Amino acid sequence: MANQLQHLSVSGDQRGFSLLELVIVIALVGIMAVSLGKLTSNSVVGYVDAKDRNRLSQSTKWVVERISRDLREAIPQSVRAGVSGNIHCVEFIPIENSSTYFNIPATGAISSFTAANFNLSASSAAFVTIMPINTASLYAGSGTVGSVASIAGSGTPNEVLVTLSGPTNFSGRSPHRRFFLFNSPASYCLDDSNGQMTRYSGYALAASQPFPPASGGQLIGENFSATSTVFNYQANTLARSGLLQINLHAQNRGRSLSGNQESFDVFYEVHIRNVP
Repeated sequence: MANQLQHLSVSGDQRGFSLLELVIVIALVGIMAVSLGKLTSNSVVGYVDAKDRNRLSQSTKWVVERISRDLREAIPQSVRAGVSGNIHCVEFIPIENSSTYFNIPATGAISSFTAANFNLSASSAAFVTIMPINTASLYAGSGTVGSVASIAGSGTPNEVLVTLSGPTNFSGRSPHRRFFLFNSPASYCLDDSNGQMTRYSGYALAASQPFPPASGGQLIGENFSATSTVFNYQANTLARSGLLQINLHAQNRGRSLSGNQESFDVFYEVHIRNVP
């Protein structure tokens, strides 16, 4: 029995780890943990950076595309742009509807006219403009703008009667007998102090461009800044249409990508039709 106990006490199968072996294992596990942690951290940072870059790029593309689509559907000669302090704005008048008139005399004031009914009877437009060739008169509401009282059927198929709020003397007539219906202006404004791009709508016509309008703001993008004039509008000439240049500096203001303020510049041109 004693021999058996002695045999068990010296058996290699019953020996444990030595202190040195335990220390070596702990050190190796620690090295592996630090290496894996660093690798995981770099992967996570790279993923977040890529996601932020993509979000910033997509946001910039969406903002520029929305501005260009709105301006391409604006009333001719209604685009004006400028800057006041940190606020950069471009203003325009969206078209509510448009059609062809029939019976407006060459001169004199008119109180109503008939027109081709392209869903005009369903329109809730407040104003009508004919031959808008001057931005100042368009926003002043004189010479090319009249107030709409009602739009109803004239008794003739596919024809409506547009009644004005009072006798209006339009200063010009359209060669193609074109007129436009609208309600109010709209603006896109960049506040360079906080990087936010906002769309304003539903405010009244004003002779002076507001920076920004007092109401109707809707945030459409952020993380922008101005390195120069954001909106530069060149009015149309006999040789070309109007041209709006958009200059934006996009930069993630919330965090530094990979430890640096990564950014990019956007330059975009919008060709605007100006045929009244």
